[in-house]
Amino acid sequence: KEKGKITADDNNVLPRGLELHPSLQSSLERRLASIDRRIQKIVERESYDDYGGSFISGREKRRMKDNMLKSELKKSVPSIFTLIKRLRDNDLLPAIFFIFSRKGCDNAAAILTDSLKNADEPKEKDKMPNIKKKYRKGKKIGRGKGRARGRRTSNTNDWDLNEDELAMVQDVDGRNFRADLLDQLLSDDFDSSDSDRFKPTGVYDDSFLSDENIQYYADIGLLTFDEVKKVAFRVLKFNMENEEIEFSNETVEQILCGIGSHHAGLLPAHKAFTETLYRLELMKVVFATETLAAGINMPARTTVICSMAKRGDKGMELLETSNMLQMAGRAGRRGMDTQGACVVAATPFEGPEDAITILTNEIKPVISQFTPSFALAVNLVERGNGKLDLARSMVQKSFAAWESRQREEEMESAMGVMDQDNGSPEDQFLNVLQLALEKELIEARAGTSPTGTSKGKISKLAALVDILADGKKLKKVSKRHSGCAQMLELEESTLKYLERELRERPDEVDLGLPAEFVDDEKVELLKEIKTQRHRVLKGEREVNDSMISVIAKVANNRMKADDETAEALKNTLALARESLNSEGSSLLQEGGILEPGELNFYVKNCSKKNRGPMLALTTSAPSEENSEDENWSQTLAILNVLESYGCIVKSTESESAERNTYFTSPGGSHVGGLGMDNSLWTLTALGGAFDVAYESAELDKFQDALSFLGIEEDNNDEEDDIEEDSDDFVNIPKPQRESEKLVRDLCELSASEMAGYVSALVIDAPRQADSALASFQKLTYNQQRVVQGALLSMERLNEVQRKFSLDESIGKSQLELNSCDVVTRWAAGDSWSEVLEMSGTAPGDLVRTLSRCLDALKQLGNVPFIAARGFDGDGVTIRTEASGLHPRIRALCREAAAEMDRYPVKDIMPFEEATEEDSEEATSEEAEEEKENAVDAEIA
Repeated sequence: KEKGKITADDNNVLPRGLELHPSLQSSLERRLASIDRRIQKIVERESYDDYGGSFISGREKRRMKDNMLKSELKKSVPSIFTLIKRLRDNDLLPAIFFIFSRKGCDNAAAILTDSLKNADEPKEKDKMPNIKKKYRKGKKIGRGKGRARGRRTSNTNDWDLNEDELAMVQDVDGRNFRADLLDQLLSDDFDSSDSDRFKPTGVYDDSFLSDENIQYYADIGLLTFDEVKKVAFRVLKFNMENEEIEFSNETVEQILCGIGSHHAGLLPAHKAFTETLYRLELMKVVFATETLAAGINMPARTTVICSMAKRGDKGMELLETSNMLQMAGRAGRRGMDTQGACVVAATPFEGPEDAITILTNEIKPVISQFTPSFALAVNLVERGNGKLDLARSMVQKSFAAWESRQREEEMESAMGVMDQDNGSPEDQFLNVLQLALEKELIEARAGTSPTGTSKGKISKLAALVDILADGKKLKKVSKRHSGCAQMLELEESTLKYLERELRERPDEVDLGLPAEFVDDEKVELLKEIKTQRHRVLKGEREVNDSMISVIAKVANNRMKADDETAEALKNTLALARESLNSEGSSLLQEGGILEPGELNFYVKNCSKKNRGPMLALTTSAPSEENSEDENWSQTLAILNVLESYGCIVKSTESESAERNTYFTSPGGSHVGGLGMDNSLWTLTALGGAFDVAYESAELDKFQDALSFLGIEEDNNDEEDDIEEDSDDFVNIPKPQRESEKLVRDLCELSASEMAGYVSALVIDAPRQADSALASFQKLTYNQQRVVQGALLSMERLNEVQRKFSLDESIGKSQLELNSCDVVTRWAAGDSWSEVLEMSGTAPGDLVRTLSRCLDALKQLGNVPFIAARGFDGDGVTIRTEASGLHPRIRALCREAAAEMDRYPVKDIMPFEEATEEDSEEATSEEAEEEKENAVDAEIA
């Protein structure tokens, strides 16, 4: 290899620019050498045992080394103030700081603002102009004993002061000062009335736009005088025009210093204000979460990644390569910079080696997220003029179908490579096992795995594949399993010894006797045996819960299947056992199950290299062979459910279900026009569809059993026009009766109550939510009646979806009541501050909740108008089609949307213009209302 160049046959050398810098490597080596010397001194100070060995074990030495290294890394972690100073000195602003926490973004902006103010205080002082400057440049001459803080709170000092020591500093004139006393004196002096003119005033004060006030922020902040003036005018205008959501004084200070934060917990108006200032180069630093890395036009010269790990489902994990590159790629402004800079900051837990690992890892392949939906199925049927040919063609052209074909090709290719693999039998077995788990993982993600498709199952398989593909992780879990197994063996041997000692006693002990009839020595022995048995059980649980045991269990389950992968697993396991038996090992015979100890033995004897994913999707052209797509079966299940609910009606029937012809009912057109995740459930919960085919008849058997026992439902809320014992009423299917009652209850809601109810259909449950009962009790009486009826409709829909084997992720129906009361109050006219206090959530989360409800209301208000028919709800006519959204409910949705559509939730999307049908609807409603009033007056 030539100097500075990488030859083609050198695969272990990283590309230029991704190698660890020599200075970082030497710094790490010096740090480790220093720690080793310190540990050696500690060991030398300790006394030695009778055999000449130190009382400090190897494990304690390693723990000491890790703690010391972490403490040393804390000292080398740069503060935000230091990073900003270096970026500013090197002309690398504006910059985006990525912090994976909302609270962290806000705290970072506040800390940086305070640091800028504190760093500039000496320059603005008239009294004692040189004291603090000398103090900063002074040297520390005294150091007491005490525990160091170990954490940096600011970067204003060049040393870390201890809380328990009286640290002394010396200025250039030789005068000594107590550091904590000097800080107190300086802070008290600066906070005096003489320095009030340097402090920011209220945004409505006449001096807010004064040159003196603007000059103060220009001196301490990151903006020039002219830039601060422009920002001040924009802030003043925003706060005057939006008094209810005005910026706080702390936020105004940050903005005037050229600092901002951007995350999902902020109001959209505040985020838009920050984005505008940043694009106009009136903001130099933004602290944001990783969501900013995609889709928002905020050009930066530099990006700073403040942490190389973030919290996920499995705890703290290193960033994925794709996420790191996405964030780093925001650096460099098009048309303004020739190159961008990305700073990866060290932390006490991650160093340069972790950055190298992240940047050189393989990027995970793109996985299709396509899933058919009710709205898609209805629209495809309409576009295909009632035939399913177009629907099947569109589904099979999806990326998910291409992935399915690629998986089959890659599986065949991988199995061919396995046949030609000349590695050790242990390596061959582990390779086939990894291939089998990858295949099962992909099937689970696609929803076709016979062993389950739950999120927990997918997460577990992904973790197992990740361990098998990574040589270091595999060795680590093997070492952990060995330790647990050895500890269990030790505990079992101790238990056997105690039990043998008990048996060898001259007189047998009756375990059923009270303790007072047994001597003290026997009592102590029995207690030790009981305690030891608990230790053995704990050790068995640890061994069974280890990843090696889990992998062995999964491998045994896979070998029970009747497919090509199971045969390959059995053959490679037989080869591995044959190889070990030839070496004199006494493992299980051929045909036995795979024990965790046996698998652990294979792991120890296999190579340490990383295998990597074996079924990563390639970019080759898709195969032309016809293969059945998993999503098509789900599409057929959706069509069956839609037909059961009268949204599509079969016009011609043939032998093959795929050759049937359908037409869309009024309810079906509404399903196709809604953009919710489960638009059929939304329409069903609003009384626009029900189980017309009565596929949920099994659900009524339980209620019939309750009636047989004398437990009857309370139907005193409303009297039906037709008596229940009449033949006409009995002939009407129960789902239709429930749907008609739900429609009547919905029509009695007010607009604000309708808004709260619709929010329960479209808004997901928050992480920290009240109990369902507590949320239900906060509803109004009318809302409670509607929710009770909706629960019956939900049970029926879930029963029908299970009957046709529809995937739970597609047919998810929800009724989350946590936000109902908040949305109801907002639609009723409560102010923003009242609703925000009532919700107890971040402003951005509340706006997102209200906006999502507003969007759903506008969609429901914009569905095609369908006039109410005379036989709807007459208690006589049996309906075979879904009639769609009732005109009164549609009007309530439009009214609720109009009430909610106000700042800061205002939506720019207007309603469709009123049609003649809407006018006709309003006229008919007024006429019906007048008629009802006349009837009431006559009765009175």
